[in-house]
This record gives sequence, structure tokens and C-alpha cells, in this order.
Amino acid sequence: MAIGATVSDLHLFSHHARPHLYRERIQATAQEAKVFILNGDIFDFKWSEHGVFSASVTAAVYYLERLLEAAPGCQFRIILGNHDAVPPYMEALDALAGKYQNLEWHEFTSCVENRIFLHGDVIHAGSSNEAVRRFRSKLQQPSKAYAWQRMAHLAAHRSHVPWMAFKVLPKRILASRILAYLDNENWMNGGSIRHVYFGHTHAGFEDFRYAGYHFHNCGSATHGARLRIAKFPLVEDQT
Repeated sequence: MAIGATVSDLHLFSHHARPHLYRERIQATAQEAKVFILNGDIFDFKWSEHGVFSASVTAAVYYLERLLEAAPGCQFRIILGNHDAVPPYMEALDALAGKYQNLEWHEFTSCVENRIFLHGDVIHAGSSNEAVRRFRSKLQQPSKAYAWQRMAHLAAHRSHVPWMAFKVLPKRILASRILAYLDNENWMNGGSIRHVYFGHTHAGFEDFRYAGYHFHNCGSATHGARLRIAKFPLVEDQT
């Protein structure tokens, strides 16, 4: 049976990312899957150790090209998150999608059969596309933080402090905010959607059931969090 896969919140290039722990698993999964959703914040342009966006985008393109070329039989779909929704990256994705037939990208969501994928920053942003764009615009400049600020940021991630609120906040609240957005923007694909995959919170879980839907979160590859590469069966022999 054909499978699909998804992952989010790698936060590549940031000082709190741990890409070496997952690089081989991601590539192996891509070579096995028929469709692979990169569900937002794959790169972190805000906290990138490359500094300016131009260097970070160049590094992102290099990473994606290696992934695309290593798994030519896999259809990749990139969804933006609040840390990688920057215009230079979008322009680079347009160019990559023109070069590689196995790549497409989406600003907000993408559907595969009865599953919908979105980054999940609607939890903070609000229940409209414009609210999401406004929220993301706050991160569209590289951080100019001093070294001690970056060290404090890393220490916070290692302690998992920034994400404790999501562990306390009931999953039903997260799910209800996501459903409010999906309903408001008519993303529910004519009522066929049953599974919702999102990231952003860095707190992974699978198959949380709410209001007739199944919610899944892959966690994060950052310090203080755990990443799960989610796999799912494809019913149809096409994507």
C-alpha cells in the first residue's frame, strides 16, 4: 500500500535545531513515501545562524534540492509556517517548483485524500488568512539579537519552557481554534476531511479526537522537544 508522510518544525538553521538527529530518517521516509508534506517552519529565517535572508534562502534551496533529487518518485508539498513565510523564500519556492516536477508549495493548507495539513499558527493568529499573514509579518526580519539573547533563547528551548502553555492548554482548545479557521476559510474540502495535521506547538501527539475529526501533531526537532515523522496510508493510487 502506498503511504504518505508529514513532518513540521525542523527549524533548520536556528541555534536550537537538531537536524543531525533526523536527516537520515527524513530522507529514508521520502524515498519510501508517495507524497511528503513539509508542514511549516522547516526553516527558521528569524533565528537563522546564516544571518541575512539571502544566505539563509540559498542554504534552504540547497537542502531542498538534495531532498528532491534523492527521492524523485515522491511528491513534495511545502506549507509555510510563521518562521519561514518570508518573500525571498516564496520566490525561491516558485523557482524550485518550476524546476522540479515533484514539488509544489502552499501558503496555508494542502489536502491529501481525507487529510488536511496546515502549520497551525492560526492558534495564535486568528481564524482568517489575513490574520495569519499579519501574524507572520512580525517575523519577516532576521533577529539582531546579541549573543546572550540567543543563548537565553536556546536555554529556554532546551527546558521546553516556551511550549509548556500548550501542554497545559487542552487539546480541544487547539482543535477548536483550528476548526474555526478551516471552516471560516472553507478549507474543509466539501466535508470529506477527517484528519487534521498541524505543527507550531512543538508538542507532539497523534489521533486526538474532537468534533468528529482526528488531530495529529509531529512535535519538533528543536531542543526540549521530540519529533515524530507521521506516516499515513493512501487509499487511492494517486496523489
